Amino acid sequence: MLSQKIEDALNEQVKKEGYSSNLYLSMASWAEKNGFAGIAQWMYAQSDEERIHMLKFIEYINS
Repeated sequence: MLSQKIEDALNEQVKKEGYSSNLYLSMASWAEKNGFAGIAQWMYAQSDEERIHMLKFIEYINS
């Protein structure tokens, strides 16, 4: 079982990973809309990567 201090820190990181994922997603959408397909694709991939990080933290906290 995690201490409350560790759980709080991990939950804070979950928030940061989710925020980063959404930020990359919004930048990807802007880039795609403005004709920057290459950078948009890269930003979508970064968004997915941050989401995966977030899910790994969530799985750890829940286990």
